[in-house]
Amino acid sequence: MKRARVFSTSLTLLGTAAATLPLCVLAAHAVAGRETALSVLLGAGLAAFLAVASLTLATWSHDKSHPVFLSVLVGGFLGRLAIFGSGIALLISLTHLPVAAFVAGLFAYYVLLQVLEIRALQKMFGSRSVGPTQRGV
Repeated sequence: MKRARVFSTSLTLLGTAAATLPLCVLAAHAVAGRETALSVLLGAGLAAFLAVASLTLATWSHDKSHPVFLSVLVGGFLGRLAIFGSGIALLISLTHLPVAAFVAGLFAYYVLLQVLEIRALQKMFGSRSVGPTQRGV
């Protein structure tokens, strides 16, 4: 059941990226040219990959012990940071594509897909109610 939900949600994330990306790439191409459009496409593609990986890790670690969950959470943060940095470093060192367009595509799609991922996780696992001891009452 959980795998089906993760697969369905992953398809939703990728579908959202696939549906909106052509318009963004066309706009970037019209405003700044082909290289900028390609750079935006690469950044958005990296964001989509990271969103699916993050969703999979979050779902896998949800029913694990607290130390495992927190390790996956911190590892996910550090892993994404390393992948962001590596993507920018590779773009600078291996291509002549504009870095600003790559970062703009990466972060615009990262924010969009992160919002959708959080909503999907809330639907999958439900929102937790705050009890009196957790409120400080």
